Amino acid sequence: HFCVCCKCRSAFGKFFSAGAAVAILTATVRKTLLAIGVLILISAVGRGESWSIGAGTGPFIFGHFAERTVTVMNETGMAPSKTRLSAATRPGAVADIERDFADRWAIRLEVTWARAPLRIKSASGNQGVTLDAGHVNVTAIAAPLIFRINARRALRFELLGGPAYALYNVHRRAGGGVTAPLFEGTRGRWGGAAGAGAAWWWSPHFAVEGRVQDIVTSSPFRATDIVASGKGVHIPKPQNGHTTVGIRYRF
Repeated sequence: HFCVCCKCRSAFGKFFSAGAAVAILTATVRKTLLAIGVLILISAVGRGESWSIGAGTGPFIFGHFAERTVTVMNETGMAPSKTRLSAATRPGAVADIERDFADRWAIRLEVTWARAPLRIKSASGNQGVTLDAGHVNVTAIAAPLIFRINARRALRFELLGGPAYALYNVHRRAGGGVTAPLFEGTRGRWGGAAGAGAAWWWSPHFAVEGRVQDIVTSSPFRATDIVASGKGVHIPKPQNGHTTVGIRYRF
């Protein structure tokens, strides 16, 4: 298992295999600004009560990117030890545009983004080590279908679900002090988004809303990114959770 931060570097080196880092520029910020610009452009042409835009923020909880099982020596002999690669919980943001096509039904195009340091933790407990050697940026685009349970009340509850596409950008910080480098670059992964929310409309045009949503995609990591042979490595589908509070404006 991993211990306190004084052993952070050694834990990191055991998890990853050595390899050559490829230095490229991070494109996440540019993609995010482009996505926001698209939302603004679409909203500018949207007219009538069937169009709305929303924005919010809240904690983004990263799922598990990779798991590695190794055999270690302890007090009782040889025993398997499992560690997991994830990222620390950090605030994330979301922006969207929504189009109603019935009282209870709507379609939404949303962009979510977050940035966090990588984190390694033991599968046997919740204690983890936050690494200063790299960060992961995620930009997720989703198009969920919205079903409103009570469409005509001031307090409205909704369910949502649909396809999602996430861009994971892993960036190694120069001078991080680890001997085994991360892969650097951006990998896109398909998946889905599902969740639930509530909105309180205090006027015909403005509402405060809260949302709990899971974004599940394939992992941006491959088994050979962890060790060259891929032995003992399991690559799960990370279940990223995002809880947000924000506002919505209806045209």
